[in-house]
Amino acid sequence: MIKDNLKNCEKYTKAHDGFAEAFAFLKKATDEKLPEGRYEIDGDRVFAFIQSYTSKTESSFEAHRNYIDIQFIMSGVEVMKVADISKVTPSCDYSAEKDIGFFEDYEKASVLTVEEGEYGIFFPWDAHKPGLCFDNNPDNVKKVVVKVRA
Repeated sequence: MIKDNLKNCEKYTKAHDGFAEAFAFLKKATDEKLPEGRYEIDGDRVFAFIQSYTSKTESSFEAHRNYIDIQFIMSGVEVMKVADISKVTPSCDYSAEKDIGFFEDYEKASVLTVEEGEYGIFFPWDAHKPGLCFDNNPDNVKKVVVKVRA
């Protein structure tokens, strides 16, 4: 897991061959204020979703086997929790079709507060619980989730 600000993204472009394209898209999405929807960046290797919602008090831990998530906050603030996947218990079977598995709550998870201009990068070994409100105060969030094939 990595948490940082978009202004520092160049530090991570060599960490994975899809990160340069992902960060270029995040800059474009921010500069051009792109609307909600799905965006193809490099076929099924790198693609993105832009979404708006109200942060909530509860969500589920999730993890992906085939993709890395870069979750970037365009506006608003949200809390994201993260735990090593070996420490969480599956709550249902993994869906290969949707590349997602869900997990029971984990009290010892790390807590990240992610604000406008910041992102969290979650690798296949990171169970993550995004979309949570900060200090029990729901906020209007606009987020880009870039999926990068692991």
